[in-house]
Amino acid sequence: MFIDNKLVFSDHQHVTASAASSDILDFGVANADLGEGSGMCVRFIVETTFASGNGTATLTIALQDSATDWGGAHVLVQGEAHAIGATTLIKGVYLPEMKIPDQHLQFMRLYYTAGTENFNAGAITAWVDVIKGMRHR
Repeated sequence: MFIDNKLVFSDHQHVTASAASSDILDFGVANADLGEGSGMCVRFIVETTFASGNGTATLTIALQDSATDWGGAHVLVQGEAHAIGATTLIKGVYLPEMKIPDQHLQFMRLYYTAGTENFNAGAITAWVDVIKGMRHR
């Protein structure tokens, strides 16, 4: 698998508390338009198993966009598995992909929210990719 470094939101990013992704993508135009049915998504892999004190911590991931770098963020997409339990966040596990809307503002990032309690350990990599089965012309 090849991952373009310019399309990475998080590269082995430690996520122990609520935080933004370590990287922000700049699409270069105020109102980016990928085109109808672009088939772009964010993919996630757990790099380090997540752990919490009592094992009940959850992680919610949101895709956010903004007109500036970085202010006035709003949620574009909330992860399908709204609150992922620590027992699911095991090294090597791919989390459900998140489709990128065709239209969005210039800047984009992820926001990781730790619910119920923070994690003692855990790291994730997230990047932009093509949805499997989609063909670009």
